[in-house]
Amino acid sequence: MVLRSIASRTAWWVLVGSTLVLGAIGGLLLALTRAQILQHTHHEAAALAANAGSQIQARVDRVAVSAQMLAAIIASRQDDAEPLLRDTLAANLDIDGLAAVFRPPLDPAAPRPHSPFVNRLDNGALSSRDLSQDANPYWNNNWFLGGLGCTGGCWQRPFFSQSRHRQLVNYSTTIERNGHPIGIINADVTLNWLHRILGSLDKPPGAYTFVLDSDGNYLAHDNPELVGQRGGTALLDALASDHAESMRLPVAQNPRARGPVWVYSAPIQGTRWRLGLVVPEYQIYASVRHIFLLSLALGLLAMLGVALITLLTIRRTMAPLGVLADRAEHVARGELDFELPAARRPDEVGRLTESFDQMRRELALHLEDLARVAREKQRLASELEIAHQIQLGLLPNAHYLDAVCAQFELHAALHPARAVGGDLYSYFMLDPQRFFVMVGDVSDKGIPAALFMAQTITLAKALAPRAQTPQNLLRLLNLELCRGNDSCMFVTLLCGLLNTGSGNLVLASAGHEPPILCGRGAPLVLEFPTGAVLGLYEDSDYPEHVLRLGRGETLLMYTDGITEASDHDERMYGIERTVESLAQVPPTAATAAYIERLLGDVDRFVADAPQADDITLLALSWHGSVLKTTEMTLDNRLPDVFAALDRCEQLLQDAGTPVALCGDMRLALEELMVNTVEYGYPDGQTGQIRLRLQPLADAVAVELIDDGVAFDPLQSADPVLTGDLADRERVGGLGIHLARTMTDEMRYTRDAQGNHLLLRFAYPTQDGSSP
Repeated sequence: MVLRSIASRTAWWVLVGSTLVLGAIGGLLLALTRAQILQHTHHEAAALAANAGSQIQARVDRVAVSAQMLAAIIASRQDDAEPLLRDTLAANLDIDGLAAVFRPPLDPAAPRPHSPFVNRLDNGALSSRDLSQDANPYWNNNWFLGGLGCTGGCWQRPFFSQSRHRQLVNYSTTIERNGHPIGIINADVTLNWLHRILGSLDKPPGAYTFVLDSDGNYLAHDNPELVGQRGGTALLDALASDHAESMRLPVAQNPRARGPVWVYSAPIQGTRWRLGLVVPEYQIYASVRHIFLLSLALGLLAMLGVALITLLTIRRTMAPLGVLADRAEHVARGELDFELPAARRPDEVGRLTESFDQMRRELALHLEDLARVAREKQRLASELEIAHQIQLGLLPNAHYLDAVCAQFELHAALHPARAVGGDLYSYFMLDPQRFFVMVGDVSDKGIPAALFMAQTITLAKALAPRAQTPQNLLRLLNLELCRGNDSCMFVTLLCGLLNTGSGNLVLASAGHEPPILCGRGAPLVLEFPTGAVLGLYEDSDYPEHVLRLGRGETLLMYTDGITEASDHDERMYGIERTVESLAQVPPTAATAAYIERLLGDVDRFVADAPQADDITLLALSWHGSVLKTTEMTLDNRLPDVFAALDRCEQLLQDAGTPVALCGDMRLALEELMVNTVEYGYPDGQTGQIRLRLQPLADAVAVELIDDGVAFDPLQSADPVLTGDLADRERVGGLGIHLARTMTDEMRYTRDAQGNHLLLRFAYPTQDGSSP
């Protein structure tokens, strides 16, 4: 059933709620009433059982008194026993038969004493006989032997008389003379009167009564089929308990009763009998159920009437709301050009009608504004997409492989959190043997961060040829970014300069995440000193860290978007998980495997949580072979210089270097090193010069490092020759000129270690010329 209107739903819930309240209260009242009815039934049934027990006891007492009086009289008048028995039997209709039996003499030959037995026939006449003449001697029977022990009188077990064809019970009491029992008076009582008493009781409807003897057998029962049978185990156990007056049995033994019953019992004094009154539980609560069901039906009718009145009242009151609902559907379809009926009363419905009409007019104006905003938003989205494409255009390809000798390989990935982001990576060849690589993270996100990122990449590429080292590049880049940085934006940047021939890698960091080196067993986080972030402090310094990549080793550079990636529980991925993920990559895997593995693990960790920060990864692998490098350290004295040159020449000759090339190298190195000793240490200062000699596949590379004054031979002007001599007094002079003309490549840098001069001497071709 679907209730569409508010009125019908309100009426329905009023009906349901009232019914629940009525049911709850009715149930509580029913429980209380049931308890009171049960308690009242307990009192009435217990009183009825006690009254019935008293009636039975009175009849029993008359039998017992009569028997005891006979025993007392016959003890002294044994010869008058039979007349006394006849007179007593005639006077007491409850007794069916009386017997006065005596012990036989000890001498079997002596005559047996007269033992009369008088009983009432079916026609009411009395009949007698001498029991001593019976073929079966009575003194051997249990009733006689048991009766001799009943000094104060007792009721014996019921029995069925075959001669009289009825159920009987005996009351026996002893005949004593001089304190010794000489016989017994035995009174036979029929149980018909007991049935008559039970039938005459004013029992509740459906109830029945019974009498149990001392053995638990039914002496009398309203159901004649159960007379003589043993009572049920549950009943006997309950009667044997301390609370036998009232008890509840889940099942009655009487097949005429169904369901649980209550049993009320009372002992019959003077006997070991017990009277019981059984009342079915359903009968106790029958009247209560009838009244409860009637009251419930009347209550439901009343609730139905209340619901009907509520329905009519609310429907009439809320009729104007139906019109508003219909107009609201027009609004949902975008139809705002309609009129509302005038408010009839200044109540809630009237105020709602006026407010709805005002809302309609304002909504029309608002929709016009939304359409304009949507157009602006669409235009902005288009511009953001263009900005995204421009930003991606500033980044180099995600994969780079050394095309000359395949000495190194690079893979990168950038996943912005928004359309445009502040993460960056870049790389470029500074010269044929040096490869610049960088990864950075701008402090902000969105378009401002993207512009700052573009500025950083552009400046880095422009300044790198002049800087020559990662340290100098960060210094120059920091100075440029600090200029006019009113917004105080900054960028963390990790720079690396790879010598593609030797695998030497120089790193410098501006507050960036430490890189991770893979391929030497477990991944290693390279912790080294860093400088301040770029763009805030002009006087920042950036120390360098030098390492040599081995064959097959990979350096992973990343931004904090990896380590700070969070799941729905705000748990961050962290550096520990990063290292564990990289450890799963086999050492022989391709460079891209590090990127794919780490990004996949981060995605699985984050699941469907939103990406909070840009993610950038760059993996740089070196595949070259480390050639044997000779390194010498000497003092800034000329004898040490010439000794080192002799050793270099000998090493080159031993390596099979062409003689002409050995001569050119010695001459160039001699001019440069002598020039360093003479002009690099003014006023006789002491210092050291280091020389590194490395044979390459097509050339010989030499690096000169000294801690003298700064001097760039590449900036020295060519000497002016006069005749056959040059002006050697000027720093550089002819020696610098000769060195530059005899080398195939010369580069100069300066860092914290001092001056670095890189020389490359190419092997001559078959025609004798340099390549």
